[in-house]
Amino acid sequence: MQSTRSEQWLYSAGSLASALTMATFSGFVNFYYIDYLKLSPIFVGQVLFFYGLYNAINDPLLGQLSDTYNSKHGTRTPFIKYGILPFVIAFALLWLPEATSFGGSTLTLSIYFIFAIFLFDGLYTLVFINYTALYPEIYKTSQERNRVSAKRQIFGIIGNIIGYATPPLLAALMGWSLTGIIFAAISGVFIWFSILGVKSFKPHAKTDSRSALSFKEAVKETLKNIPFIWYVIASFFLQFTFVFMQAVLPFYVKYVLKADSLQQSLVLGTVFISALLFVFGWSKISTKRGAKWTVLVCIIVFGISLIPYLFAQTFYVGILIAATNGIGLAGLMILIDVLLADVIDLDHLKTGKRREGMYYGMNALIIRLGISVQGPLLGYILNRSGYVADSIVQVPSAITGLKVALVIVPIIALICSFLFFTFYPLGKKEVEEIKIALK
Repeated sequence: MQSTRSEQWLYSAGSLASALTMATFSGFVNFYYIDYLKLSPIFVGQVLFFYGLYNAINDPLLGQLSDTYNSKHGTRTPFIKYGILPFVIAFALLWLPEATSFGGSTLTLSIYFIFAIFLFDGLYTLVFINYTALYPEIYKTSQERNRVSAKRQIFGIIGNIIGYATPPLLAALMGWSLTGIIFAAISGVFIWFSILGVKSFKPHAKTDSRSALSFKEAVKETLKNIPFIWYVIASFFLQFTFVFMQAVLPFYVKYVLKADSLQQSLVLGTVFISALLFVFGWSKISTKRGAKWTVLVCIIVFGISLIPYLFAQTFYVGILIAATNGIGLAGLMILIDVLLADVIDLDHLKTGKRREGMYYGMNALIIRLGISVQGPLLGYILNRSGYVADSIVQVPSAITGLKVALVIVPIIALICSFLFFTFYPLGKKEVEEIKIALK
C-alpha cells in the first residue's frame, strides 16, 4: 500500500532538521571556532580528522543496531523519537562558548570543543541514520522514491538556507549562542513531524527480512555489493565537495567579496534558493532517463558553475555565481538517496533481508571521512596562505588560497566523482529489472 501525500510531506519534513543542523555544522564550525573563538586552524583540523576516525566505528555499529532492533515500540522510529531531546541539547552545546568562556582559557575551550563535536555527531547519527533508513524501506517504486526524494530536498534546501545562509546575520544580531539554541529547537520540531509521517508504516517482522546477520557478517556482505563500492567512492568525492565548499564559502564571502553580515547571508542563501527552482525538474528527468545518467549531467553542470569564483571580486558578482551553483546542486541533492536506495534493493534481492541501517551507516562513515579530510586540508590552506583570524584585510596569498580552496579543490573532487559514477552499474534498465524481480 502506497503512502498518502500528507504522510510523504510529514516524513520529508525531517530533512529540514537534518539539513539545518548539518549545514550549520559543516558551514560554520570551522569559522566559529577559528575566526570567532580563535582556536588554531591546525588544531581544529586535527580534531575533525579524529572525528572521522570515530565515525569509522560509530556509524556502522549504529546502522547494524538500526537493522536488528525490534520491540513493541516498533523498529527504527524509537531511536528517532527518544533521541530528539538529547540531540537538540547536543547541537545547542556546540554554539554556547563565547570568547570570554572558561576564563579565556584556550586549553579548556579546546577540551570543550572535542567533547561537544563528538557528542553531537553520535546523537546526529543515532537519529538520522534511522530516519534515512526508513526511506527505501517505505517507498518502493522509482516514481515514488523520486517524488519523496524531491519533497525531502525541498525541506532539505529550506534547512540549508536557514542553517547556511542566516547564521552570519543572526549571530551579528543576537549572538552565536542564541542562534544555536533557536536552530536546535526548530530541528526538534521537524524531527517530530517526521515521526508522525511514518505512524502507519508496518515494518517487516524481525524473523523475516529484518537483518539477522552478525555485525562482521553484515559489514562483509555490504562490501561484497559491487554497485555499492562504486557508489560510495563516487559519493565520497561528491560529499567532500559539499562539506569543503560549505566550510570555505564563509571565509571567501567575508574576505574575497568583502561582504558584511547581511550580504554574506544573501550570497550563501542564494545557492539553495536557486536550487529550490530546479528540484522537481531534475526529479522528472531522473524518472525518465534514470538516476545514473542524471547525476553525471548534474556533476558537469555544477563543476562548470564554480569556475567564475576565481574571478569574482564583488558581492553582486558573487550573487550571480551562487545562483548558477543551485542548478546542478539541486539534482545532486536529490539523486544521492535515490542511487543508494537502488543499491539497497539489489542487496535485498540477493540476501532476502532489509539492511538499510548498515548501508546508511557505511555510507555515513564515508561521508564523515569527507569532513575529516576537509578539516586538516582547510586548516593547512589557511595556515600556509597567511590567513589571519578576523583580520580586516587579508594578504594576497590568503585570498589566492581561498580561491583555490573554493574552486580548484572541489573541481578535482567532482572529476573523481564523475569517473567513479561512470563505473556504477545500475542504470535505468538494471534498476527496472531489480524492481520487477523484487515484485
